[in-house]
This record gives sequence, structure tokens and C-alpha cells, in this order.
Amino acid sequence: MTKKLYIDQEALATLSLLKEGLLKPVDKLMNEKESLEVNQTKMYKGTTFPFSFVLAPSGKKNEIILKNLQKGEKLTLVCDDTICGHLICDEVFKIDKDERVKLIYGTNNPLHPGVVNTYKRLGNYAICGEFDVLFDDIKEHKIELNKAINNLEAKSISAIMLSGKPFHRIHERLIRTALVKNDLIVIFLLKPYTDDELSYKTRYNVVKYFCDNFLPKDKVILIPLENTYIFGGFNEIILNAIVAHNYGCTQLILGKEKAGIGAFYQDKCFSSIADTIMGIDIDIEIMSNFVYCDKCSTLVSTNACPHGSHHHIHYHSESIMELFYLGIIPPAILVRKEISSIILSDLFPQRTEKLAKIHQQLSLNSGLLDDFETTDFYENLMNLYQTSSLT
Repeated sequence: MTKKLYIDQEALATLSLLKEGLLKPVDKLMNEKESLEVNQTKMYKGTTFPFSFVLAPSGKKNEIILKNLQKGEKLTLVCDDTICGHLICDEVFKIDKDERVKLIYGTNNPLHPGVVNTYKRLGNYAICGEFDVLFDDIKEHKIELNKAINNLEAKSISAIMLSGKPFHRIHERLIRTALVKNDLIVIFLLKPYTDDELSYKTRYNVVKYFCDNFLPKDKVILIPLENTYIFGGFNEIILNAIVAHNYGCTQLILGKEKAGIGAFYQDKCFSSIADTIMGIDIDIEIMSNFVYCDKCSTLVSTNACPHGSHHHIHYHSESIMELFYLGIIPPAILVRKEISSIILSDLFPQRTEKLAKIHQQLSLNSGLLDDFETTDFYENLMNLYQTSSLT
């Protein structure tokens, strides 16, 4: 009877990234010698790679299996009680959990939420060997993107990594700016493996709505990116660059305030972690900060606006999300009203009956009783906010 190794969805997705070639030059699970070398040098086959790539699932059953496994034995990989692949054992070795967590996050402080979660998922023993997994999503996205590249004969392909929490006007500006310079824009929407009040489905629907209605459809493609634990630390930008390059992108666009960018000044020049990357053939462009200037009455780069910071409204994602969680529509200069409507409708589905009544009383209508969508209410309410003759 084939022995079983139990893994979770996050491990399955990470193995699929590896199997589909998105982490090249890493193309296999590392053995003990390779792991120790990569952890020390932060390099693999002449390319920057921040930590070893190993499979070390937690659990007493898994540890018993791994400790007693022989080279050449075949394991069945199981995720959520379903067979998801197979692995032929080449080597099993003990790992230093503390060291691994610190390599990923830059700390092993238990106050860090990623640290706590990774400790729970991480076992004491790692296994390497040939494997296969059943995870078709990534394969389908690669096919979709390759088709778009071929159809456009695209030479300059720019990647933008977004969490979309929330998707606001600065994101719109970054995408439009990139569109001017490139044949194709790939928006990678980071798909988390932790619960959140703003669901991934809502985030995806919002960005898709913007792409479908306000961008040239043939020049933009939206792809979910499995945002697993390997992207959770200060090495995120390095791994983003590797994945974007292996998807076929020629450029990665980052905002200057992007988390993990590691900005510093050296020899009177602005530098970042992006300047330390070796062996990855992709251009990394760090965009300047954008703000809303009440003097210019538009979005501006802080590098190009003559007015002081007291005229600038900054786009703090956490503050905008707090408005949404309170049920408040953010001003349209922060978030497009249609997008706010989608988010609030999904966050507060229990409001539908009350909102339908208010909508009927406050909205212009033809006298006919139309089907009601909660998004209609929020959009019409924003229109009332923007009516200016009495203000």
C-alpha cells in the first residue's frame, strides 16, 4: 500500500508554481546539500534566490512517514482528503525551523502573523524527489497569457502585482501609465491563503470590472497569482520578479511605497532590494509616489507637483478599507464609485431590503419598478454627494 503525505492547499499551490516552471532556475525540491548552500549564499545556479525550496509538512503522521521512508519509495500526496499528486523519495533530511522562518520573513518573532502561521505549517523533516501534482489553474493561466502575447506579437510585457485591497485611483494611474509604454500589461492579482473580510472573489470582480470597462481589452490580462507563504516576507519582490519573468514578462512595475522594497540611499543614489537581484532578465521600474493635490485638482506625482504636502491627499489603503468596513463610501477621488459599490454590496449583503426602500425614495426613476441591485443604491448615493448646486 502506497504511503501518504498530507499537505495543505498552500503547499499544493507552491508545488504547482515549481512544477510549471514559474520559479526557475529552481525546478525541483532541493536536497540537504543544495538547501544548506542556498540558505547561506542566497543564490541558485547563478541567480538570486532568497532561501531553499523544500517540502516539510507538519503533523505527527507526516513525521513518522518521513522518518521511516526509504529512497525510491513512492508517496501519495493528499490535500483536503483528496489525492493531489505523487512523489518518489530521493532524500529525507532534518531542517532548522527557526532558521527557515527567519530566512523567509527576516524575523522569527511570534508577534509577526506570517511567522506564527508558518511555524504551524512547518515540520521537522523535509523530503525531495521527483513529483507531480494536480493543480490546473496555473497551467491554464500560462496558456492564456502565451495566447495573448502571440496574438499581439508583444515584445514589451509589463507585470503589476496587486493585492487589490482596495483597488483605488493610484492603481488605475499605474496601469494606465504602463499601458502607454508597453504592448501588454499583466495584472497579477495576489490570491491569499488567509481569511479576510474583503474576499478574494470581490477583489477579482473589482479589478476585472475596471479592466473590462475602462481599459483596452486586448492589451490587459488579469491573472490570479497564488500568494503562498514564500511571498510572505521581505523577499517578496525578488520572488515577484522571478515569477513575472518566467511568465514571459519583460518588466515589473513597483510603487515606491511597495512593502518590502527595501529602499535606501547609497552613493547619493536611490536604491532598493531590486538592485541586489542577480541573474533575472527583467527590468524593474519603481514608479514615483502619486497623491491627489487639491491645488492641481488631480492625481500628481510628488516629483512633479509644486505644491506642499499640506495640499496632498495620500492613498492609504488601510484607511480606505476602514471606511468600507464602516459602511462609508470613500470619496470618488480615492475610489471609483462603481468599484465602491461592488465592495460595499459584497461586504454588507444583509442590507439589501433596507437599501431597496431608500433607493426607491431617493432615486430618480421612470415610474417603473425595476430589478434592484445594491450597487445601484451606492452609485446613486454617490451621484447625490457630487451634486454641487446647493453646496
